[in-house]
Amino acid sequence: MEISVILSQMIQLFLILSLGYFLFKIDLFNKDMNRRITRLLLDVTLPATILNSVLSQTQRPSGNSVWMAFLIAGIMYLVLPVISYLLVKILHLPKEDQGMYLFMSTYGNVGFMGFPVIQAVFGADSVFYTAIFNIIFNMSCFSLGIIMIHYGSSEKSEKITLNWRALISPSTISSLAAVLIYVLDIHFPEIICSTVKSIGNVTTPLAMMLIGSTLATMNLREIFGDWHVYPFAVIRQFLLPLLLWPLLEKLIADPWLLGITFVLFIMPSANTCVLFATKYHRNEQLAAKTVFITTFLSMVTVPLLLFLCM
Repeated sequence: MEISVILSQMIQLFLILSLGYFLFKIDLFNKDMNRRITRLLLDVTLPATILNSVLSQTQRPSGNSVWMAFLIAGIMYLVLPVISYLLVKILHLPKEDQGMYLFMSTYGNVGFMGFPVIQAVFGADSVFYTAIFNIIFNMSCFSLGIIMIHYGSSEKSEKITLNWRALISPSTISSLAAVLIYVLDIHFPEIICSTVKSIGNVTTPLAMMLIGSTLATMNLREIFGDWHVYPFAVIRQFLLPLLLWPLLEKLIADPWLLGITFVLFIMPSANTCVLFATKYHRNEQLAAKTVFITTFLSMVTVPLLLFLCM
């Protein structure tokens, strides 16, 4: 197990995030630009990332294991919202932020951190299975996630956005297209695949800079002074995975799929949390600092959980 690769990914996250923080402080980024970048990420670069998860696979594996991965991923993103709801209620989190916490608890960093960590632990052949989880992640995130993030909202203007049109986003369409491309075994010219990959590669650094820029709008007391974030982060990143590991062992017979599922489950809150908070006018400061704190905490919890459970 290459722990050094895992730590390297964590350090990269913080360096890029720090750049975004610095760029805001020197007025290269501002709040209006943050919102424009959010739209660029959600409507252009993230859909390209989703499509690339399938297009980049030169040899697409077949057989029961692939469909089992789809099934496990589907069940995972149906069960996690229920667990997240219980966690939010147990912690008695502020009502106006419960939807944000639901979203942050359910959706981990499958994209940027999930792929390299899975490859480091299980090898290159496991990357396609991570792509399957990524497809289901995005289908859930851009449908059920939109509903969850508005939970507890008291503003009528925000509730109005919860209609079928809000669910038909570029990322939802690209997720469905990715599944169709796999099922029909469609192949595209290399120039198309390379272009989509190049556009998708912009997503992670731009999203992390956006998080840093959002953090720069707050003072240090705001970032580290919200005591609700700390028990939430510890439970989400360590206690919950530790408690659920024995259950996962009983439910998933394939040790390979079991390991992949667990590793993706213990990833910190996704960058998408900040993107959605910005787009849907939720608490983007809370999202930014929670992504920051869970990612920082994961530098300890991810290697420790892999050591204890695998």
